[in-house]
Amino acid sequence: MFEKTAAWIEDNRLECATFHILTPYPGTPLFKQMEAEGRLLHQDWSLYDTAHAVFRPRHMTPERLEEGYAWCYRRLFSPVSIWRRRPTDLRAVVPYLAMCYLYKKSNRMWHLLIRHRLTATVWRPLVEWTRRRHLRFRHRLEAVPISCGDGQSGVFFSAGV
Repeated sequence: MFEKTAAWIEDNRLECATFHILTPYPGTPLFKQMEAEGRLLHQDWSLYDTAHAVFRPRHMTPERLEEGYAWCYRRLFSPVSIWRRRPTDLRAVVPYLAMCYLYKKSNRMWHLLIRHRLTATVWRPLVEWTRRRHLRFRHRLEAVPISCGDGQSGVFFSAGV
C-alpha cells in the first residue's frame, strides 16, 4: 500500500503530499472505540503525535505502519521525487522547490524561524505565490472546452475552492 500510494503521488505529480498516522486522541469517539476493542498500545501521550502508531492496526503490525509512514516521507521528500513531481510550468519550479524544502527537508531551519518569529515572513510569500499560480491555472482551465467522452463537449467549471 505504501509503495502504491507513493507511486500514485509521483505519477500524478502532486506538488504537496502530506499524511499522518491515524491517532485516536483521548476524549474522541475513535479513542473510546479503540480502547473498547483493546487496540490501544499505551497511553504515552508524547507519542500521540500522528507520527507514531499508538494503536494496533487491523491489517499490519504497528511497526510496519510506522516503517511504511517513514518510508513514504523519505521517498516523497527525496530530491529525486521532489524533482519528478515539479510543475511543468517553469515559472512555478522555484516556489515549488522552496516550499518542498522548507516544508519537510528543513526542520532544523523551522526551529530557527520560529525562535526568531520569522515563520510568516518566510512562509507567507511562498504560499501566496503558489496560491496565485493555482488561481491562474484554474482560470486557464475554465476557458478550455473539454470532451465528455460521449462525442459531446463541455466546459470545465471550478468548484471555487
